[in-house]
Amino acid sequence: MSDSNSKLSLAICGLGRFATRRILPAIAACPNVELVAVVDRSGKASGLPPGTRRFESLEHFLDTRPTGAVYVATPNYLHAQHSVQCLEAGLHVLCEKPMATNSRDCQVMVDAARKMNLHLKVGHMLRHSPALQLARRWLQNGLIGEPRAICTLFHYDLPENLRPWASRQDFAGGGVLMDAGIHCIDTIRFLLGDPVILLGAMTDRPAQANSVEHGAACRFTAGGVISFVQVCSQAPYFTRLSVSGTNGEVVIDNFAACWGKAKVKLYAHQTGNAGCAVKEEMVDVSMIYSEQIRNFADAIGGSEVDISEPLDAAENVRIVEKLYELSHRS
Repeated sequence: MSDSNSKLSLAICGLGRFATRRILPAIAACPNVELVAVVDRSGKASGLPPGTRRFESLEHFLDTRPTGAVYVATPNYLHAQHSVQCLEAGLHVLCEKPMATNSRDCQVMVDAARKMNLHLKVGHMLRHSPALQLARRWLQNGLIGEPRAICTLFHYDLPENLRPWASRQDFAGGGVLMDAGIHCIDTIRFLLGDPVILLGAMTDRPAQANSVEHGAACRFTAGGVISFVQVCSQAPYFTRLSVSGTNGEVVIDNFAACWGKAKVKLYAHQTGNAGCAVKEEMVDVSMIYSEQIRNFADAIGGSEVDISEPLDAAENVRIVEKLYELSHRS
């Protein structure tokens, strides 16, 4: 934390489209965080708070011996390298998901955080979604009885020219399954827990070397509950989550949204109003990224280092790797 106002001094490494649209506004909404620097090779960043320093490379930034933390928002293949550099320089790290492009690099990051006794968090921001937190409480309170199945759909359309590196396996670590599917996997684990037992996977990955898939479907069990994930990166945006149980069902349309509001609905089996929700709440999900960053700052300011979160994120990457292996056998 900075010594003058107890705010966390935070720098952003990688000021691309995502960081500009999501992270800059989120930091501005956090009273316990101060943006002090950005690492931006393009030099085209605008709308930064007065006094924010700009650096063309992470090395130049680290040469200034900064204190505080860094939000790593560079392309996937740089997550491990940049996170380890920051950790070894004595900086706490919040790394965007996926944690790395492979589980080996995830372990290197965990080892660096342990060695330096620093906080390492990973941007699975949906764990901070009030909609998912509400659904989790409903499940824990037994409102649908025993969960029996969970289904997640995540469709979006992001032109490749906006993220050209994302179309290469070596740069991205995978296609839509690593990009959006990992959110679905983390959400299911957040709601239902472990262990995860993989059952099958299919993707439309082309045969060309270094290519990535645009569509994928997989199934596994999480905490003993059958789980389905279906993702597509060439369709209009649409996300939906449903958890079916012995006594009812919880449904969230737009469960992955981080803007506006999401509706959480409870349906009960064996009621006189088939198809009608017996309970529903409209939840504001526009502050998910701010909440993630605020919690990161709070953890740095008031708790011992907890390595469980990066271990969870590393497990998500390992699950995706295993699903790719299954899909190749199909």
